[in-house]
Amino acid sequence: MSIINLPRRIQPTTPRHRSPKPVPNKPSAPSTSRTTRFESKQPAVRNRLLVKSAAVVILALVVSVFGALENAQRQVQLHNNQTELLNLESSYAVQLGTVSNLSAPNVIASNAASLHLVDPRSVSQIAATSLSDPLRTPVFTTPVIVTPRTSR
Repeated sequence: MSIINLPRRIQPTTPRHRSPKPVPNKPSAPSTSRTTRFESKQPAVRNRLLVKSAAVVILALVVSVFGALENAQRQVQLHNNQTELLNLESSYAVQLGTVSNLSAPNVIASNAASLHLVDPRSVSQIAATSLSDPLRTPVFTTPVIVTPRTSR
């Protein structure tokens, strides 16, 4: 059992629904009763709510379309950047191939032979070595005649 006693509601003894007032038969000036005013305001309120909700929906659509356009513009820019990158990488690969072909041993030997610097019989690539290690003494496969430089 509770210590606090709340007051009880007393049921109204009067009926909740009143009978409508009798309407006079004589024509009179239009009266503005409370229900007439309420009914006339209700469509205006509904129209305002409808306009506000339509404005919110239109604003949401405009923002959505604007976001989609921005996204599409960024996608196009990204595609253009990727295409430009691929073109630059391709031109770099072509330039690198041209330079590496110029430094090939057979190209160097043929250019040196045309300038009468060497007379190569065969060209062989030596294994890669570290620059910190000293190179070993060369071994010649054909006999080399050593002459003093002054007698040339």
